[in-house]
Amino acid sequence: MSRVYLPKIPVVTTPVFQRSHTTCSSIYGPYPPKELSATSLDVTKVPPHVNPLRPPPPRKRINMHWETSDQHLENERRVIWLSQREHSRFHTAWMKPFYGEPAEREAYRKHFRDVLKAQMDDRDMIRRRYLKERVQESDDARKYDIQCLEDDVRKTKEKRFYLRKFMDENKTIMEEKWKKLQADKCSQQRRERELLRYNPINWSGTLS
Repeated sequence: MSRVYLPKIPVVTTPVFQRSHTTCSSIYGPYPPKELSATSLDVTKVPPHVNPLRPPPPRKRINMHWETSDQHLENERRVIWLSQREHSRFHTAWMKPFYGEPAEREAYRKHFRDVLKAQMDDRDMIRRRYLKERVQESDDARKYDIQCLEDDVRKTKEKRFYLRKFMDENKTIMEEKWKKLQADKCSQQRRERELLRYNPINWSGTLS
């Protein structure tokens, strides 16, 4: 019976996102820092993570039965090793303020003083920024209020001008209409007088 192999799995790289570093990035790093712990955090000493679906050479790839026990065992050993390293790092940092040399104790206290000062500076900077933003927000609101009042005054003037113009135009139209009616009435009366003058009924000219 011939062995059946799975198709080759391409390597997928995970994107790495760069974090922004501030002036206090070394102080706000993972605790305990390097100067307080005897255990190094050198990433080159960390055993690499093994992909169960793609074991490193000279091992062969997994077969159709998905046998990945060895790879998972190595990953579990890696997790245990990292946990032990973290425990050792915290333990060595915890021992210095109680059992360390005077210089180590002073370095331990200095670290926390620096962290406290950095936190106070950051808090003060955040407070100043907050107050500055509130002042800017108040100025923007005041300017917007003034602009709204000016717009209201301008719109009121425009409306008053429009109504005045509308009233004047209506007045002009009504006056022209009245003049036209008066002229038509006078013309009609003049025409009636002319008809009465030449009418045989008014031969004596006494009717007007």
